[in-house]
Amino acid sequence: MQQKKNQSDNNSTSKGLTISKAGKQKLTKNQEAFNKLTQKIEKLQKDIEKKQLQFDVALKMYGTELYPAQIQLLATRHKLITVLWNIYKSDKLSKTDQRHLKNVLQYHLEEYFTQSETEPDEIIQNIFSAIEGISYDKMMQDEKESEQARMQEMFDKLNIDINDTDINDEAALAAKLAEAREKMAEMQEKNEEREKVRQEKKKKTAKQLEGEKMQKAVEEMKQKNISTIYKQLAKLFHPDLEQDEERKVEKEVLMKELVAAYEAKNLHTLLSLELKWIHKETDHLENLTEEKLAIYLQILKEQAYELEREKICVFQQPQYATLVNIFGYSVNRYPIETVQKHVASAKEIAKNFESDAKDFESDLALKHVKEMLKQWKKREKEFDEEEMMSLFFK
Repeated sequence: MQQKKNQSDNNSTSKGLTISKAGKQKLTKNQEAFNKLTQKIEKLQKDIEKKQLQFDVALKMYGTELYPAQIQLLATRHKLITVLWNIYKSDKLSKTDQRHLKNVLQYHLEEYFTQSETEPDEIIQNIFSAIEGISYDKMMQDEKESEQARMQEMFDKLNIDINDTDINDEAALAAKLAEAREKMAEMQEKNEEREKVRQEKKKKTAKQLEGEKMQKAVEEMKQKNISTIYKQLAKLFHPDLEQDEERKVEKEVLMKELVAAYEAKNLHTLLSLELKWIHKETDHLENLTEEKLAIYLQILKEQAYELEREKICVFQQPQYATLVNIFGYSVNRYPIETVQKHVASAKEIAKNFESDAKDFESDLALKHVKEMLKQWKKREKEFDEEEMMSLFFK
């Protein structure tokens, strides 16, 4: 019996919030607008769930597939650097080829430092020092001081001193950033207050005063309708009034959903719950007065607007920050495909590096290196030509 009841409940809500008329009766404009808005909201909710699912899959794929592929790529690049360094030291190449090989090594070292999350081992540090003529530690210290100066310049505008703050200390830096956000919020608040005072000093027209009066009345009516539905459902869902343990657990869940919908002023969810647990059918929506429908339409329009913003900003949710930091905002369109593409690319590059390192360690190492340098020179020439063209046609 309970199973049939639940099935009936599900069937009643599966239709969504729709006003229908019997026979040849036509819907009013407000009724048609109500149907369109509720359908739009339901579609937006599904779109948001779909996008979140895509990001969840992409995030999992990053941890199980891409990250391991990137670690493997880093290892093969390390191998390639050491092999090329041994050839560079051998002095078996012409000065021109050796100069280009140095450029290749500098490129791979820069990529290695960019992609590595840990400090490079002694082998890589020594190669870097020999190539650049500066120790790795000195380079890192110079970069740290440069970053410190850049950040100090930014914080100076807010009168915040970070000279004694270690930018590598995440906790200390987070505290300074929190202080900066607080000051920016204070500045924003002061600006808004000044603007509010300025607007209040301006004499309002009769039309503006009438609009404000109407808006106040609408807000009061909105709150009244939402509160009415909430109070009605709160009595029904209150778990303390339920004797059956299974139903009590179910009502605890429903009560949480109801409270969340009420706090968010989510009329769509409140109406859905009302239809599901009180009216069972959408027939009663036909009997809504035009005045109440107009109020509902305004609430639903605001909700649809917020959902559209939420849909656009799914990628900004904190749990997806890793994906955005790595792939940029473009990941928002195709999160799964983006990660899949990078997994395939990382594996392919690692495979090529392994093959190159093997060739550079073979008896025909110099032949393979010269062929690689030939391609490198061609690439550098094409890059120089593109850069020159950009100067003329930018």
